[in-house]
Amino acid sequence: MSIEKHISLGEFSGFSLKRFLLLVRTELVKLFSFWLIQGGYVALLGIALIASYLVYHIEQAVKLASGSGYAFAIGLLLRGVDIGAPILFLMMCVIFSIEMNYGTLKNILTRSVTRIEMMLAKYFTAWIMIILAIGIFLAVGLGMGAHYYGLGDLTEDGYLLFPRSVMFKELAIALLFLMVPLVALSSLAMFISSFSSTMGGAMIFGLIAYLFFDLLGIIPNNLGIKIGEHFLPYSAFGFPTQRFVPLYILDDLPAGIPIQSWWVWDIQKMVIICGIYFIIFFSLSLVVVKKRDFTL
Repeated sequence: MSIEKHISLGEFSGFSLKRFLLLVRTELVKLFSFWLIQGGYVALLGIALIASYLVYHIEQAVKLASGSGYAFAIGLLLRGVDIGAPILFLMMCVIFSIEMNYGTLKNILTRSVTRIEMMLAKYFTAWIMIILAIGIFLAVGLGMGAHYYGLGDLTEDGYLLFPRSVMFKELAIALLFLMVPLVALSSLAMFISSFSSTMGGAMIFGLIAYLFFDLLGIIPNNLGIKIGEHFLPYSAFGFPTQRFVPLYILDDLPAGIPIQSWWVWDIQKMVIICGIYFIIFFSLSLVVVKKRDFTL
């Protein structure tokens, strides 16, 4: 009897958290033993360090200043996520294709692990990779911001604008929303990786897909559809560019503009569109892995 006939959603009744966490741990150890993943994170760290150095010295050269360590950190986070997102995406594209490239998938499937359980572990691994990448930019941004300008209460001309606690709270909210488009990107990466037989193929197809959706984001914002009292531009369907939305909102805070509510239309449409993309690509990736013959 084929492997596929043994796999069904009903097998989740025997789901083991310990086994799942072991799968995730194995995935992380395996991935970080590859030069591609190691090099990717070194590149992300290098981008953050070089960007912080250049931004500060360019500001000094033109006699400008970020005004606070928070503004510097947010600006660096914005630049880092802008440049680093394609690199992170390509790193996630090889999570599954590595198994095919080195023939290790057959060994995994001979154990008491269902295909769906295996894929969920790979998704969880991808999300850890995203958190680590954001952590690199955040650590460098806050560290260099503290070094250059300090991270105390935000003041202007001796007046208190926002306490330090408010700044960190708003920054945490922004990073949680930033996870939404990046998690959607992970589903696209996993879908592409699931039907690719080589790491090179996964990266090539991944780059093409990323560029396609990224180009949708440059459609003029005056083109779109009306939904009730809100306007939905077609550019919003270029969901990789939605990663800028929470950071643009956060960027107003160091200028003394309070964030009255995070649940504004820009955030709402980001969550809706990225949620739809995630459901589509997540479902397709599970179908591909469930139906594909990995014995070839």
